[in-house]
Amino acid sequence: MNKFNQHVASACKTWPTAQNSDKLLLWAAVLAFFLGTVLLLANGLQTGFHSAQFLSLILPPIAWEHLSFMGDTLVVLTLALLFAYRYPHLLFALLITAIVGTLITHGIKPWLATPRPPGVLDPGSFQLIGSSISRKSMPSGHTLTAFAAAGLLIRLTTNKAIQFLILIAACFIGWSRVAVGVHWPADVCMGAAGGLLSAWAGLQLCDRWQRFFSGRFYLILLIIHAGCAITLINYDGGFPHTWLFAVTASAISLASIFHQLSRHGLIPRLSRKE
Repeated sequence: MNKFNQHVASACKTWPTAQNSDKLLLWAAVLAFFLGTVLLLANGLQTGFHSAQFLSLILPPIAWEHLSFMGDTLVVLTLALLFAYRYPHLLFALLITAIVGTLITHGIKPWLATPRPPGVLDPGSFQLIGSSISRKSMPSGHTLTAFAAAGLLIRLTTNKAIQFLILIAACFIGWSRVAVGVHWPADVCMGAAGGLLSAWAGLQLCDRWQRFFSGRFYLILLIIHAGCAITLINYDGGFPHTWLFAVTASAISLASIFHQLSRHGLIPRLSRKE
């Protein structure tokens, strides 16, 4: 356990301090919330849905499946292992972000109980990819997860181009929820606002509480994320073509963190017996 404590202590030097981009997360959250409100006031939940679906024809359905799958919490928790050795505190920030995001999502969805497209529209009037879900649309949980992850990753780089690309990727994941036919554009905007707010809260509280983040805590989080990666192997998120991505993401993430931990002596290496 001493090695884990030493690694976490030394990682404090590599964990980026608060940046101007942190404040931008709040402004972006406000903008997303404002846009979602405008969509709702314009013509209700359905505003922009058919237009967004029509524009989604630029990509094949299988692409939208995988983009949507990327916003699944289990996928994000698995891929976090790729950063877990170099940035142990990212797991701590992600934990706080996940708690805040869960409170937002599950605090609002049951209260609003807004219907999803399959619960309102005729089956042949829109594109539905994957499983049909008819209830509790707002906010979009996948979008919230995608923007929360994006907000955390932005902290890890000062390169504006990379930060911009990260946000664009999150936007496409949000768009995918409309493309697969299970969310309205307003749901996506509200999900983006919730995700950005969650990331901001996660980063601020992680910076403030990082002295409580010990090697034992880090090890527990590693085990939890590894469990998520193992679970992902047999999980497709309700889509017919995402199984290969799930297996690949799980294998790469587990292999990466095992290699890093064993290489630096935090866990024993696997060796063949002569």
